[in-house]
Amino acid sequence: MITAVVTIIMFLVMVSLHEFGHFIVGKLLGFKILEYAIGFGPQLLKKQGTETMYSLRAIPVGGYCKFEGEDGDSDDDRAFSKQAVWKRILVVLAGGVSNIILGFVLFMIIVPMTSPILTNTVESVVKNSYVETAGLMPGDKIVEIDNKKVSFYNDISLATEMFTKDTNTTIKVYRNGEKLTLTFKPTEEIINYKYEENGVTVEETINGVKTTEFYEYGKDNVRDDSKVGTEESITRYIIGFRPHTEPVTVFNVWQQAWFQTKFVVKIVYQSLWQMVTGKVGMDQVSGPVGIVSEVNNAVNSGSRSWLYVLNLVALLTINLGVFNLLPVPALDGGRLFFMVIELIRQKPIPPEKEGMVHAIGMLMLFGLIIVISFNDIMKLIGR
Repeated sequence: MITAVVTIIMFLVMVSLHEFGHFIVGKLLGFKILEYAIGFGPQLLKKQGTETMYSLRAIPVGGYCKFEGEDGDSDDDRAFSKQAVWKRILVVLAGGVSNIILGFVLFMIIVPMTSPILTNTVESVVKNSYVETAGLMPGDKIVEIDNKKVSFYNDISLATEMFTKDTNTTIKVYRNGEKLTLTFKPTEEIINYKYEENGVTVEETINGVKTTEFYEYGKDNVRDDSKVGTEESITRYIIGFRPHTEPVTVFNVWQQAWFQTKFVVKIVYQSLWQMVTGKVGMDQVSGPVGIVSEVNNAVNSGSRSWLYVLNLVALLTINLGVFNLLPVPALDGGRLFFMVIELIRQKPIPPEKEGMVHAIGMLMLFGLIIVISFNDIMKLIGR
């Protein structure tokens, strides 16, 4: 029940804010708006403004903003279809941008709760790592990995996901005002977790050299009875350093929230590109069912579950904003595509032709959602 309520609230907030973006920019630019609704279906509450109806509807999974003349002809001078193309572009852009702004605001809340901040400056170098031999030193600031810019620590985490055992890696660092280039092989790190009655034994092996530590159960290490008596092992390839940390301040929280937002946008585009090029299969994509499963995991993640939920909302709302602005028929990005063509050729595409393209796109999107949802259900069954 809690998962259901949280999921409904999440989608209601994300979609309502998306539509509010269209609404507020439309109002500022003088568009005539007939209705702004939260939810779908029968009206529960309504209030008639000067020209706009504000309503709360029975099905709490979205909302809409209805413009005069949005999908057809209208004699009203303030109708959507009669406005300058640049104004229409701004109104359509506003929905996705509002979702991204929500993600940024949520990261402003999340960052102080997850302090200290991990930076891309080296605090210490891992002994027995290849990068130690290559000459990495404490105080070095990593600014590039394999020709990809590094702005903050998460950029490093993303880059290391592509590491393999025998591939040479090149990083660029700033040291005392000088830019240096270091080349090395990624370090193999094997972490083995033993879940025992009183705590977890962690065995870390760096290039064959093993260290062992024991962590008692407590506030930051919650006991999971289903794991007690079991083991799990993770093998990954890393640079081989411990990052310098900084306390959260009024000044750096903005920067970190901005970096986090840009990072999620980059991940969305990178994931889409990997799908298009076949590097990521459909079985690795999640839809509505998978999202509900993740909400359930977040809700049941312990004393700080609210923080995991906020983080999930930030990720989802940015995903929604970016995906909605893709040049795909039936999405805002598809409408923007036709508006840009109109701007270039100085006359609109015939409405019936554009409508046909959007209708086909909508059918394709529904088909994709069905396939992804089926995969999500099969993954849940197979757990």
